[in-house]
Amino acid sequence: MLKKILSILSVVLFAGYLFYSVAGMSDRHEDTRLCQGIDLHITDSLNFYLIDENMVLGLLQEHMLDPVGLPLDQVRLDDMESVLLLHPLIGKADCYMTGGDLLRINISGKVPLVRVLNNRGQDFYVDSHGEILVQHSLAVQLPVATGYIDRRFASDELLRLVRAIDASEFWKAQVEQIDVTEDGEIRLVPRVGDHLLILGSADDVERKLERLMNFYEKGLDNIGWNKYRSISVAYDNQVVCKKR
Repeated sequence: MLKKILSILSVVLFAGYLFYSVAGMSDRHEDTRLCQGIDLHITDSLNFYLIDENMVLGLLQEHMLDPVGLPLDQVRLDDMESVLLLHPLIGKADCYMTGGDLLRINISGKVPLVRVLNNRGQDFYVDSHGEILVQHSLAVQLPVATGYIDRRFASDELLRLVRAIDASEFWKAQVEQIDVTEDGEIRLVPRVGDHLLILGSADDVERKLERLMNFYEKGLDNIGWNKYRSISVAYDNQVVCKKR
C-alpha cells in the first residue's frame, strides 16, 4: 500500500514539474518576443492628408517611443497614445499589439473647416467640432473669415455658417470670404459678382442662404450680377438690395 502511494505521489510531483517547466519556458519565450513593426492606419480629414506616416513615426522617435525591435513588455502603449494626442491635428489615437507582434496604430485626424484672420492679428483654424486649431500654413483650400471674430464667435456663429456653406456645392464654390463687422454683422464676399451678401447674424442661416439662392436664380440672372452694391437677407422674408 505504501509503495502504491509513493508511486502515485511520484507521478503527481513529476506532472507538477513538467507543468512549471513548460510555463517557465512560455514566460521566457514571452520575454524574448520583439515588436516586429508598425501597422499604421490614418483616417485623415476630408482627404486633406494633413497627417502622414512620417509625422506619426517622427513623433514616436522624438519621444523615444519607437517600438520596433523592443521586447513586447517594454512597448509603452499608453505613452504613445498620449504623445500622439498632443499633436493639434490628431483627434483620436489607439495603439495596441496584434497577434503577429505588430504595433497597430489607428489615427483619426481633425477636420478644419475655416481659417480665421481676425482684427487682433490672430491666425487660427476651426474644426468640425468647433475646436480651435492653432496650426499655421495648412496646405488646404478653406473659406477665410476676417474681421471681429473672437474664439467664442468662431466656435459658435461662424461654425454654424460654415457648416451651412459646406453643405451646398453652390455656396462652397461661390463664397470667397466671410467678414464680420464690429457690430457682429456677417458679410459674404462672392467669387462671382461685384457685390456683398449681408446675412446679419448667423440665426436661421440655412433659410437666409436659400433666399439668396432664389434671388440669384430669379433676379440676378436676368438683371446682371453687378447691378447692386449689396444684397441683404438680414431681416425675415426680405431681400434688400442697394444699387450702385
